[in-house]
Amino acid sequence: MAAMANVVSDFLAPGVWHIGLLIVATARHGTGEARVLYRGLESWAASNGASWLRLGVMQGNVRAERFWERLGFIQTRTRSGVQMGRLTHTLRVMVKPLAGGTLEHYLSLVQRDRPELQNAL
Repeated sequence: MAAMANVVSDFLAPGVWHIGLLIVATARHGTGEARVLYRGLESWAASNGASWLRLGVMQGNVRAERFWERLGFIQTRTRSGVQMGRLTHTLRVMVKPLAGGTLEHYLSLVQRDRPELQNAL
């Protein structure tokens, strides 16, 4: 397998789509293929009703954090104590508008992503 993506439509609010996973085979890292895959995913999501893309990235995974930031995602909050297997992580919740929305509009749709709720939920 070269790559895989998992996306949930209308997650937490209509028009908010959540990227649960976007992974590219290690041998393909640094080739630009992840960016191409993401651009296709973003275009597909926007043409099917997504106004926002949302995701969680593990804090400290610098390569992944930079990848999403370069694509225009911004952090709304962090979530500490997130169990993944045997490990506990802090996640950076990040969003990107696809239809020109403001962060304040997004936060009115998805209250749980408000920065003042750090470490809650």
